[in-house]
Amino acid sequence: MEVCVFVRNKVDSFNFYYNHKSSNGKSKLELVNWWTIEDKLFQHPLLPPTEKVYQNFKRRVFRIPVVHKPPWYFVSYFNDSEIESVSGRDQKLLDLLASKLNFRLQPFDPPDHSQGSAIVNNTMKGVLGTIWLREVEIFIGDLTVTYERSQAVDFTFPTLIDNEAFLTHAPGYLSEALALIRPFHWKVWPPVLLTIFISGPLLFIIIKISYLFNISYNRPSQNDSFQLLSDCIWVSSAIFLKQSCLVPSDINKVRLVVVVLYLGATYVIGDMYSANLTSMLARPARETPISTLEQLAEAMEKNEMQLLAELHSASHGNLENGTGLYEKIWGMMKKQHRYLIETAEMGMQGMQLVKDNKHYALIGGRETFYYNTKRFGAHYFHLSEKLHTRYSAIALQIGCPFLQNFNKVLMQLFESGILAKITEDEYQKLVEEKKIEERKVETVAEGKQATEEETDGGQPRPMSMATLSGAFVILSIGYSASVCLLFIELLLHKIKLP
Repeated sequence: MEVCVFVRNKVDSFNFYYNHKSSNGKSKLELVNWWTIEDKLFQHPLLPPTEKVYQNFKRRVFRIPVVHKPPWYFVSYFNDSEIESVSGRDQKLLDLLASKLNFRLQPFDPPDHSQGSAIVNNTMKGVLGTIWLREVEIFIGDLTVTYERSQAVDFTFPTLIDNEAFLTHAPGYLSEALALIRPFHWKVWPPVLLTIFISGPLLFIIIKISYLFNISYNRPSQNDSFQLLSDCIWVSSAIFLKQSCLVPSDINKVRLVVVVLYLGATYVIGDMYSANLTSMLARPARETPISTLEQLAEAMEKNEMQLLAELHSASHGNLENGTGLYEKIWGMMKKQHRYLIETAEMGMQGMQLVKDNKHYALIGGRETFYYNTKRFGAHYFHLSEKLHTRYSAIALQIGCPFLQNFNKVLMQLFESGILAKITEDEYQKLVEEKKIEERKVETVAEGKQATEEETDGGQPRPMSMATLSGAFVILSIGYSASVCLLFIELLLHKIKLP
């Protein structure tokens, strides 16, 4: 309760007592101003300015809930319940605020290790629920600003500009045995076959027109015309099959058409195939990655992809309250055996699931995923495109009197580049830790495993028997086609016999 008391201590003087202008958090009536008939108010305005009062918290202690979520918080526990130490990007930010505004931090392990998404049935789960109930005053930890959350808490100036994204398993290599056939995509076959089928009759038409307009040649009979058409089709097929053939005409224009057709078949179709084949053998083809929300919905519908989200997170709220494609994905998620990760700590289990199984995906903040992929091995994962921009901030109680003081310090840290610097420091620390771990790898088995991981990461690798087996696949297809054509010729020969 906010109380202001006016006390008349003399005939022409008043004292003013107020209970909310105390930076140490103790709500007691204190003398803040007085008035006399000669001097009027001692200071203006009547009550002390809020920003001036909260410039110094006088070593006030704030209980801060912390949840282990790298790189924002690194929490080590003692006896699985008591916090032994806290570090990370958000802890550094709080230390800077505490140093500037002169307050102290007392971290504690919250009973519910989730953030909280919205007020439902006059209750709110997660850490934000404790702020809404005014049990806790401050919370920071990759906390995304949403409309539903702003109904329960106040947010400061953004501490991070992030993006929504989802994480999937890295696309696997396609079969090397089919590398020789893969350049012949189904979209290539229609124009190639159309060219082959048109070339023969087109050659026949050119020859017929030449006979019609040139009286020096004897006009062929009907049977000869049928034979000529057959020969033209055979010549065009032989050209595309790289076989030797005899042009069924002495007309120069026909020979020119055949030469152009031969050059097109050899240097266009043949060279394009050779170029595609060379590139595929040099760097084997991979499966199509899932990068957009539309591709994710299609994979969930057709390929049994399962999407996971952290309970009471901003991503959970977007899916649950979203419309259109989000609504469709949320409906498919609810049919899964498991679709929510209970706590932030269990988010590491979600990363492990995505790493080990290509049928799982994880949705959340892109910065968090980027950091965790570095920890688990970036070559195991594929990060999607940015879905939408999201802002993280510090959560305070509604009507918090020192909100402007926090905003002022945060804007100074943002403009000076310190916010970006402490974030980069966590990534740099991760790189140094990985180098130390790599130096410890000395056994032969671990060395082989590291080599395999580098190979899977898209590095160049030597050709194997699996790649060479594609030549035998092509050879078997050719033999099969030859046998089929032989039987067709024998069948036609028997039909022509009397």
